[in-house]
Amino acid sequence: MLGVTRETTEAACRAAGLTPWQDPHNRDPAFTRVRLRREVLPLLEEVLGGGVRAALGRTAQLLAQDLDALDAIAAAVSMQACNADGSLDIAALAEQPAAVRTRVLREWATAGGAGPLTFDHLTRMDSLLAARGGSSQVRVAGGLDVVRDGPVLRLVSTRPDGAAS
Repeated sequence: MLGVTRETTEAACRAAGLTPWQDPHNRDPAFTRVRLRREVLPLLEEVLGGGVRAALGRTAQLLAQDLDALDAIAAAVSMQACNADGSLDIAALAEQPAAVRTRVLREWATAGGAGPLTFDHLTRMDSLLAARGGSSQVRVAGGLDVVRDGPVLRLVSTRPDGAAS
């Protein structure tokens, strides 16, 4: 929606016989998004001579395409790296670019019951792929550890009853 102005949206609503909803939050400067839209973007447009909104829209489109491609590559790698026993084959994953590895790790851990994963979780999980010593496990939300077990990563419950939350 970055490429669609408020004026265009309101005109489309009028043409369709609709009354646009005016969300009062969109005028409240307590919200960072409101200040960005009402203060920062107009200043950037003025200082840079215009075109900022359009450039942001184009950039968003390009990034969306890149993210879709990375997601598709990660899905294919995941099919090769995920074993029937739920473990993750390190060799199938280790040589992939970081953007692919972390996507596979996030999906694998989430499917195995892990709770929300932070950047730190994913970075530490990714480091297990190259670990030659030192820490061989990462605690993640959901009552699980990601453990390097020889050539695979495994999700191991940290709960006394063995169940993930």
